[in-house]
Amino acid sequence: MTASQPTSWPRRTCGTAALLIVVVTTGTACRPRPGLDQMRRMNAVLDMEVCHARAPVPDTPLSLDDALAYAAQYNIEAWLAAQESRLQHELATQATLKMLPSLLAGAAYRERNRYDASSSQSFATGEESLEPSFSTEKRGRTFDVSATWNLLDFGLSYLRARQQTDREWIARQRERRVQQDLAFQVTRAYWQTVTAAESAGQAEEISAQVAARLARVRQEMEDKVISPVDGLGKETALLQQQDELRRYQRDYLKARTELAKLMGLPPGTPVVLASLDLDASVEARPYDVEALEWTALRRRPELFEKDLEHAISRDEAHVALAQMLPSPAALFQYNYDSNRFLVFNDWNTVGIRASWDLLAIPHQLQQRRATKLQAELTVTRRVALAVAILAQLHLALIDYQEAMAQCAINQTIADRHRLLLEAVRTQAEEGKSHEGEVVDQQVKCLRARARYLSARADLMTAEARLLNTIGLDPPWNDALENEDVMRPALEPDISASTADDATGE
Repeated sequence: MTASQPTSWPRRTCGTAALLIVVVTTGTACRPRPGLDQMRRMNAVLDMEVCHARAPVPDTPLSLDDALAYAAQYNIEAWLAAQESRLQHELATQATLKMLPSLLAGAAYRERNRYDASSSQSFATGEESLEPSFSTEKRGRTFDVSATWNLLDFGLSYLRARQQTDREWIARQRERRVQQDLAFQVTRAYWQTVTAAESAGQAEEISAQVAARLARVRQEMEDKVISPVDGLGKETALLQQQDELRRYQRDYLKARTELAKLMGLPPGTPVVLASLDLDASVEARPYDVEALEWTALRRRPELFEKDLEHAISRDEAHVALAQMLPSPAALFQYNYDSNRFLVFNDWNTVGIRASWDLLAIPHQLQQRRATKLQAELTVTRRVALAVAILAQLHLALIDYQEAMAQCAINQTIADRHRLLLEAVRTQAEEGKSHEGEVVDQQVKCLRARARYLSARADLMTAEARLLNTIGLDPPWNDALENEDVMRPALEPDISASTADDATGE
């Protein structure tokens, strides 16, 4: 019992020390990184500088095309998508270079304090059969270059490189979709800002008249020209009109801020837009539904992405099949040794070797079955996505037609309110009505025109959504000239579709 104590005590001590080390290490790993607050402050300063210095403020009024081009260059989301594409391109180049054979070069210098001398002993008699001798110098230099080409690794590297190239194209298609969505969002924000700016300008003019009328009403109440009941009623109505007029200014500021954000400008940057004729008539475009459907299925980046995902899954099945085969490798090696005892100081070695992991075959068979199912699932998802895109297209077309009708109705209502305002002003000039009725009608006219401008912005947005749904790249005006979306009943151009699929457009 006493003899075992010296042995068990060190074991218990080592176990306790090990447990203490684990506890201390775990506690240290769970603590936050030192200087995290200082790092956040430094990064906050850097982020603030980048946000305010990345995009220059436009010095001229912007048209819609200018806003689209500016957003494509400075929008943060577009910038991130472009960086992702560049990253995938570098990874594809890396995967391609991995197909090269292995070429290793080595050199060494050695020095011994004694000669590498040895003797021989007879196996039969056990006596020394050769006096001690050496055939290696104390000092020596060696150099070798070996090239190895594993054929199986080359095939696998080829498939991996092709998969990575497909991922690069997926990143490009995602960047295309980001650009398309950005163009749609900028178009919507642009029209909202344009229409809100006009409503806000008219509201500001009417606000001055409402404020003057409110001052007169309060003065009449103080002078007891009108009763408190009539005065408070008029004052309440005028305050409500002021509140309504302030909303137009608030809507304009919000729309301008949203447009500046989409363009990549710092929040709060004033954006000056080019003047537009918002009273010009808008004609409905005669879109052909079948041509729209064909264009959507041929150009939507998400469908290109599913095609490439299916190709990646098929290549993954080929990888699993190739890994079940033997792995042959060819070897060539050049060697040099400075040892003066050698008859030949340099020599070449050529060889072939093969290896085969037989126990990995069941795993690779199962992997192949799984990747084939993955490929089938990708096809199913692509079909489901195509159905969803067609449904989205029809909904966008319905929204466009409804927006066109709504814009026409609101334009007619706004024209009637404008004519009514002119009639009320004529009566006021003739003394048949008072100034308050004119201001009231101005507010109603502004309200009707604001609804018309909002409907016009919704119409432009609906058309942009329709063109975004079929996957046209901005600028859309140029793309429309090369598309069949407005021609009556065209047959699908299979050759053109095959060419686009081959180029990845």
